[in-house]
Amino acid sequence: MSVIYRTSNRKRRLLAGSSLALACLAIAPTNAFAQDAAAGDAAQEAQSQGGLDEILVTARKREENAQETPVAITAMSGAMIEDRQIANVAQVASYAPNVNIQPVGNISGSSASLTAFIRGVGQTDFNITVDPGVGIYVDGVYVARSVGGLLDMADISNVQILRGPQGTLFGKNTIGGAIIVNTNQPSNDFELKLEAATGSFNRADIKGLINVPISDTLAMRAVASYETRDGYQRRLFDGGRQGNKDSFSGRVAFKWTPTDAFTAILAGDVNIRREEQTAIYLIENRDSPDLLQIVTTPFGTVAFPSSNFAFNKLGLGAGQCGLPGELAPVSNPNCVSSRWVTGDIDTTWAGGPNRSDFDLWGVNLTMEYDFGDISLKSISAYRDQKSVIEYDFDGTPHEVLQLTNNVDVWQASQELQLNGSVFDDTLKFALGAYYLKEKGGDIEPLRFGFANFFSGGLIDNDSYAGYLQFTYKVTDKLSITPGIRYTDETKRFDPSAQVITRDYTAGLLPPYPDGVFIQYSRCLVGQATPQLIPSGPLAGFPDPACVATATNPGGNHTLPAVQVSAKAKEWTPAVSVNYQFTDDVMGYVSYSKGFKNGGFSQRIFPAELATPAFSPEFVTSYEVGLKTELFDRRLRMNLALFQSDYSDIQIVVNEGIAPKVRNGGEGRIKGFEIEGQAAPTDWLRIDYGVGYLDAFYRSVDPTAFPVNTNSKFAFVPKWTATVAANATVFDGDKGKLVLRGDWYHQSGTFKDAVNSPQLFQPAYSVFGASASYTDPSDHFTLTAGVTNIGDERYLQGGYVDLNVGGAATASYSRPREWFLKLAYKY
Repeated sequence: MSVIYRTSNRKRRLLAGSSLALACLAIAPTNAFAQDAAAGDAAQEAQSQGGLDEILVTARKREENAQETPVAITAMSGAMIEDRQIANVAQVASYAPNVNIQPVGNISGSSASLTAFIRGVGQTDFNITVDPGVGIYVDGVYVARSVGGLLDMADISNVQILRGPQGTLFGKNTIGGAIIVNTNQPSNDFELKLEAATGSFNRADIKGLINVPISDTLAMRAVASYETRDGYQRRLFDGGRQGNKDSFSGRVAFKWTPTDAFTAILAGDVNIRREEQTAIYLIENRDSPDLLQIVTTPFGTVAFPSSNFAFNKLGLGAGQCGLPGELAPVSNPNCVSSRWVTGDIDTTWAGGPNRSDFDLWGVNLTMEYDFGDISLKSISAYRDQKSVIEYDFDGTPHEVLQLTNNVDVWQASQELQLNGSVFDDTLKFALGAYYLKEKGGDIEPLRFGFANFFSGGLIDNDSYAGYLQFTYKVTDKLSITPGIRYTDETKRFDPSAQVITRDYTAGLLPPYPDGVFIQYSRCLVGQATPQLIPSGPLAGFPDPACVATATNPGGNHTLPAVQVSAKAKEWTPAVSVNYQFTDDVMGYVSYSKGFKNGGFSQRIFPAELATPAFSPEFVTSYEVGLKTELFDRRLRMNLALFQSDYSDIQIVVNEGIAPKVRNGGEGRIKGFEIEGQAAPTDWLRIDYGVGYLDAFYRSVDPTAFPVNTNSKFAFVPKWTATVAANATVFDGDKGKLVLRGDWYHQSGTFKDAVNSPQLFQPAYSVFGASASYTDPSDHFTLTAGVTNIGDERYLQGGYVDLNVGGAATASYSRPREWFLKLAYKY
């Protein structure tokens, strides 16, 4: 999808994007870049018909006016992204109603992951065995994993957010919506841009861009960006910091147009991060006087070990942290207790390894041949990423709960699109085929108070799809657009690496010389039925006579060492009908269906008979919309009213120490959105948006305990609102001065499916403002601004496991920060 903002007056390129107006301040002059040279020429030649610029999008694989497209879209140009100081894809959510994106992953210390929800549909788990609920696409290429989804915004042409299931035209896993990111393409004009920025926490950013027309048919565009700043959370144990920025990204693209009909673009990109783990705050620490905690699960009452007890009584704290039946003394720094809760979200006593390394590179080739009324397009891509993610869950100087993700995955995709129109544009169509191959692994060592073991495993996924969508113009005013997609997916998971490497209970009980947990694995993994002691003082404990099986070599596997697979074959239809009441008013109704494949839970302890799996989830959406332009195009207002029926909802619940994905049941999401732009004068542009969601469970599956019909959806605030204003104070022979301001509001929401009270974020508002001066030569621009003016420290994500893990941790937003930026363009 691409977006073009048409305007006729270069001095008045004041963009209207998607946010709310703080009366006198502002946010974004409206230069937009066409996705290709021909579209750019068309944009320059088009004549403005009023105060607001025309917005052209390709949400349906063809260029059309956004106001005539029966899809709920929020679109932002590259100029808007720069002016709003949007540094990564998560920040675009502040300008789109009913969109919630956070730059963290629950149960993760990764600085390169995100959690995305649109209209109440998303996913909180970042593991490679779980697909995201919102699809992210870069230049038409699907980004398969949540880790690596936190894209940096350098030299971006446009970003679009499509709300609701997009299961017909876009790759895969667009059950909640799609985020489309398009980079600027090489052009036939020489271009040079340089930028340097400083600010809070020793910020030092450098960006450079060059576009070179090598010949009449070949052009090259290259961009490089290095961003660094100190972490905003202090580590009291070693004097280090968490939550920093140290990222290099680059992209080189070549565009070849040997004829007017054929275009080929070859691009390569890289992102290298050497950062600390995200800023994680210990909210609560809960010690236990007893080793075993009685925990209720969907399958009954089970005794799980306490990590804090194991450390204090069996580990390094043994002999100095109290006897069994006693809590560890808070005064003793050699023990794990509530003494390590700092009470300040910007400080932590975490003492584990402090890193979040990320390496990604990719290459894609896009070729298009225009036959006239029909065009054929091919998108071929390969992406490879490696990351090492440390997560100190206990938040203390001691090694009690330490996790390390070693993600190493690659993906290869191929898409063919045949787009065109026939019968004098009466019938327009998009026909396509798609294939995605993904392979890799995440071997995750975990250090707990009672055992050391490996989680994770290897994945091998294939996804095939074919789609067809067409628009038939019944009359000059009435059109109907049906579409359908067939998807055939196979997901494979090999958990053979999951073994217990050290059992701290070894030798404590005479029948179990190797330890209770290793013996549990012998009595469960690979057995036809659990071999447990039926009665007596050790009832429920493993039978000491259990021996290893063929699928449990070594006797210490937590899952059978065999590959498992999940298959899904689904049809996802969509249909919309739109009617052009007048030149300025269009209405539409639509029906669409989306699905997201199931998968496997990779976090297992102490052992299970079989690899736990979850089924696909489905969303069926009904929508009514109205798109209007009023007062001679001085006011644009778009409204959407929708209802989504959500079934087999994939949610994350705790089972002892292991957070697992379960199918939660059925839900319904009802809501509306109002968004648009206003140009009351030639020097002022205002963007606004309001979203409302009423999401609730209609039924809950027993395996989703403790979630029930009264539980609230995670990451789904009832209200979101945004306003941005852009005021050109003067524009003449003395240069140009632009003031910008924005406001974003979100009502209260939980950050996990089980509604942990520690992870409830009350309603909050965030303000930002900046001022830019461009000299008369139009070469230099100086921008100064402040983000999060009110220093609102809102909760972004976290994880709670007080019974077994003994801790509740969370990540909070960045504090108020100032910045100063100098840009030069040739």
